[in-house]
Amino acid sequence: MKVAIITITDGQNYGNRLQNYALQEVLKGIGCEVATLKRKNYHDKNTVTRFIKRNIKRLIGKPYGKYRLIRKKHFDEFNTSYIQFDDAILQDNKAPKDLKERFQYFVVGSDQVWNAGFKIIHEDLLNYLASFAEPQQRISYAASFGTNSIPPEYESIFREELSKFKAISVREESGVVILKSLGQQGSVVLDPTMLLTSQQWKLIEEKPKLNVEPSFVLTYFLGGRDQKIRDFIEKVADGRQVINLELESIPESSIESVDMYTAGPAEFIWLISRASCVITDSYHATAFSIIFHRPFWVFDRKAKNDSYRMGSRIETLLRKFHLEASKAEIDTAASFPVLYDFDDVEKTLLTERESSINYLKRALINEN
Repeated sequence: MKVAIITITDGQNYGNRLQNYALQEVLKGIGCEVATLKRKNYHDKNTVTRFIKRNIKRLIGKPYGKYRLIRKKHFDEFNTSYIQFDDAILQDNKAPKDLKERFQYFVVGSDQVWNAGFKIIHEDLLNYLASFAEPQQRISYAASFGTNSIPPEYESIFREELSKFKAISVREESGVVILKSLGQQGSVVLDPTMLLTSQQWKLIEEKPKLNVEPSFVLTYFLGGRDQKIRDFIEKVADGRQVINLELESIPESSIESVDMYTAGPAEFIWLISRASCVITDSYHATAFSIIFHRPFWVFDRKAKNDSYRMGSRIETLLRKFHLEASKAEIDTAASFPVLYDFDDVEKTLLTERESSINYLKRALINEN
């Protein structure tokens, strides 16, 4: 059975690349032949302009994106080593005409594939809804709207296209609420990263170049670290080494550690699996903390307004594993995070993992 994954393939985001790998491996494990579909976005259309700007800056002594290119190289190496891509390209709501004949199913997800607030999503929304495929070929796995509402101008598209899905699952409870508002039903399943065991993840981990001290504290903030967050981290670390993973889009002048900024997904796994604790606002850093039984503090990520809050997926995750005590607020006393019951978490993880994989088996294999 040939299955294509439709997910975000742009940029250098750790969680995105690792969830893609995980879903691929799980699908292979239940007997599927799997490939991920690539897509081109507005960045790709401006390659000539970017090339000219880069070379002008080099001529005047201001190298353009030197470390960003190194980071991209490491992510490209991960993709080459671990992700099976198909030759087909999705772009501007268009797909190759023969695509639906080449694959039996198209699995949309995971990550924020239905967050129409992202330009990379809304410019190609019909492809992220697999509109080129027949209804019986469309399945979503842990797809995320990313927010707790859909921009009104996209509601009709979602309503029409989601009605054609054979099976729908989402990553957070707010997604179920959105589906109901569109007249659809859906299941909440685990993010693909949590379908692989810690032992399976360690098979692809890689030690970073940075000198890592014992009992280090790892931080990863997609919404940025303001001074209050920095003070919180310093108090929790209490003299321990602090390693900050950097966001891909930060200015190069703001990079604290080139080794950490240019670290690839395999190094991300190594760091989380060995951190004494993790402090983050990232969904996937939280998920991997749970997989590797790492104590953690997780903050809400900063958002433009309440409609675009991204906290629902983390709240769903914490409730599922009874880890609400690991949710931090800026006025939370800065102390080492709670050492939760690892055995209890592992039991829940095993149960949820079985349920989520069974969803895929029912959707792809067992018509009943």
